[in-house]
Order: sequence, then C-alpha cells, then structure tokens
Amino acid sequence: MKYCPRGHSSEDFAYSNLQNFIYSGGHCDLCTKEYFLQEFKTWSSGNADIDKIIQESQINYKYLKLHWIPYDNLQNIEHKADGGHGSVYSAKLESGIKWNWNFIKRDWDYGLIGYEVALKEIKDSRYDIIEFLKVSTINSDDCIGISKNPSTQNFIIVTHLDDDLHNCLTKTFWDLRWETKIKLLLSIAGGLRSLNALNLVHCSLHSGNILKERNYNLDTSEVLRLDEDSCKFENDLILNFNKINKIYGLIPYIPPEVLRGNEFTREGVIYSFGGIMYEIVTAQRPFADQAHDTYLMIDICNGVRPKVPDFMLNWIPKWYLDLMYRCWNDDLSERPTAIELTNLFREISDKIYYNIVDNGVMHQLKIADENQRNTSKSQKQELFELFSRSNKLHPQSCYIGRYIYTLRGLHDLLEEIKSGKYSDPNLLIKSNNSSTSSVNTRDINEETESQS
Repeated sequence: MKYCPRGHSSEDFAYSNLQNFIYSGGHCDLCTKEYFLQEFKTWSSGNADIDKIIQESQINYKYLKLHWIPYDNLQNIEHKADGGHGSVYSAKLESGIKWNWNFIKRDWDYGLIGYEVALKEIKDSRYDIIEFLKVSTINSDDCIGISKNPSTQNFIIVTHLDDDLHNCLTKTFWDLRWETKIKLLLSIAGGLRSLNALNLVHCSLHSGNILKERNYNLDTSEVLRLDEDSCKFENDLILNFNKINKIYGLIPYIPPEVLRGNEFTREGVIYSFGGIMYEIVTAQRPFADQAHDTYLMIDICNGVRPKVPDFMLNWIPKWYLDLMYRCWNDDLSERPTAIELTNLFREISDKIYYNIVDNGVMHQLKIADENQRNTSKSQKQELFELFSRSNKLHPQSCYIGRYIYTLRGLHDLLEEIKSGKYSDPNLLIKSNNSSTSSVNTRDINEETESQS
C-alpha cells in the first residue's frame, strides 16, 4: 500500500532514518506514532523524567520503544533473587503491550500477551534509573518498560526473562567444546565493542550480567547480551570523577585502579573481561575460595590474580592463558582493546568452522580440545570430585553487587576516625586476620540490603 486511510504515504519518513511502512494488514508507522502521542495524557509514572524518556522512545524509535506498564498487568509474580539494587521477580505480562495501531480494526494490536518477564524492583535510592533508561533507548531491546509497585512506590524495570552466563556454565561446563567457548567470548567482546562505539562503559561486568535467552543453547552465541544495568556514559564518568570513595560491584571483577579510587574506564572493563575468560575455562568465578574483603582488594592491587587449577591446564591453550593475564595487567596500556579481542576471537571462530589449523594458536586449541574430549569417564569422575572441592565457595565470598569503600575511601575514613570526625565503634573492632590493621574490613565493605 502506498497510502493509509489517514493519508500517510509510504514515501514519508516515520523515523529519522526509516521510511514509513504501510501494509495491508492495517499497520502504518506514522499512525502508530500519532496514536501513541494521543495516549500520553492517559498515563503517568509519577516522575516527569521517566515519562519523557518513555514518550520520546515511542515517537522516535521503531524497535526500541519503552512502555509504561500498569502493575495490574503483571500477574503470577514470584520472587527469584535479591541483588545489589533491589529484588528480582518473574511474572506474566497478562495483557501484553501496545504494539501497533491497526487502522482496519481502529484499535491497538498487542504484543507479548501472556509473555514471561523479569521484574527488577529498585530499592536502592542511589540507583540512577534515568541513566539506565537513556542507555536502553539507544542500545538495547532487553528493557520492555517501567512499572511501579503500589505498595512500596518503588519503580520496577520490566525486561525479558533470561538465564545468566554463570548458571549456564554451571550446567553445561563439562560438555562445552572450544568452538562454543570462543563463540561466547566473541559475543561478549563484540558487545563491549558496540558499547565503546556509543561511548558507554560497563561498570560491573561479570557472568551474572551476561544474559542468554532461555529458549536457546549456549552454542547460539548471538543471543548473548550484556545487562546494561551498570552502563555509564564515558564523558559522565570523566566529568563526575572526583576522588571516588565508594564503588558498586563485585570485588573479584573490579580492576585494581578502580579499587584504588580511580574512575572506571573502557580499559577497566577489559580487566573484568579477564574474569569472564577465567570462568569460561574453569567454571569457577574468580577468588571463589577467598573472603571478599579489604585484604583481597589489597592483594589484587598488589598483583594477585586467580589461579587456574593444575588439573585443568592441559585443557587450556597457552595463548589463551597469556591473553587472560594481559586483560588482568596492572598497566592499562598493556591490556587488549575490545576491538582487538573481537577481531581475534572472530578469526579463531572462523578457522574452527572451516577446520583450518595454520598456526600455533589453532594447533594449541586443537590439542586442548582433544585432551578434554579424550578424558575417560573415570578420570572425569575424579576430576569432578576434585573440581567440586576446589569450587567450594568461601563463606565470606560475595557475588551480589554491593557498595564498598575504595582503598582511597578507606584511607580517608581512617583519617576521619583518627581525627574524631567519625566514631562508629563497629569500625574499631580489631581483626584477627592481620596485625597491620585495627579495622574490621567486613564492616568497611558497606553491604546494602537492596541487591541486583
């Protein structure tokens, strides 16, 4: 169709770079925009900034639209977990969301009716939901919209219901071939490269923030995506940097320069990527057997890095270990870039697909894959028992996002204690772990009740 009943032409532009699409089923992009505009006055989140972002997404983007979702549209709500910014639930989107105006029916066509979604109820007042929504509208189709809990008045981020990479690796690690591992790393590195192109920095990259659609296997690596909950605009990080005393994240994945009190950069994300590389080949998260406290932060700043179990070394190419430790280099200039990582893993993935073994990298990879495949069932059972013992979590490890003092912040806090400006008695409890400090590091790590 060239024209819709309202006179819109298929030669008009509905969005900045997309012409108006009209088809006989009753959809017209410009009609949909006009009817979204008419509905703006029928709803409000109670926050003018949130309303503005949702409304702008509905008239400026064809595919990245956000929606205001009434709470009563969310049914069968079940608590799943707690995290650093709030609580996570699953639910059913009972009535779906408005998708397109249908000029034949003269009514809305709805999408995602009865669809399972994830709900993130934000309980942390420090969480910047406005920045999250701004990022979502330029780079992600994971966020469906925003709702509000009428009982708590907390905002709820409504997203697709996904599995995270850590859970997937736990279930499938022993069957993963190197072809799949390389595809996973290519997908993640490519995601970081895309964020960099938009001047975005992921400030809390870990395996719990790398998502996979539930209906796909890990072999289909294209469905991996980065949870953009903790993405920040690079310019904002630079402008707002002023002696960072507290940071949010998981200590094992936070780069040493940030633990010291410096700003998070795109080079810092590569350090976190090294932790992902480690987990993909060991199925263990970094420093799982240690307390995640100030002493670990000091160790990381002094160059301590996670150790690969000896019994797994025959399954991992040397070049891979070298690359992983490059990501963990204390010198930011020595770390690979997201572009370099993407190009490397794409080249290796292509060669695996075409069975090309033309250099040391591919030769080592082939041997490592054969070593893992040739492990007998009895050996695997022995290794599994050894693996289970080595993978036991330390009771003071923490893989839930939280706010912690940087070492600079800790130093400033100690100075305040000495000067009498700060007198919390909990910070003066002597620690039995070290004779060099009289500060209880478990109290200095400021754990929040709201989680992500």
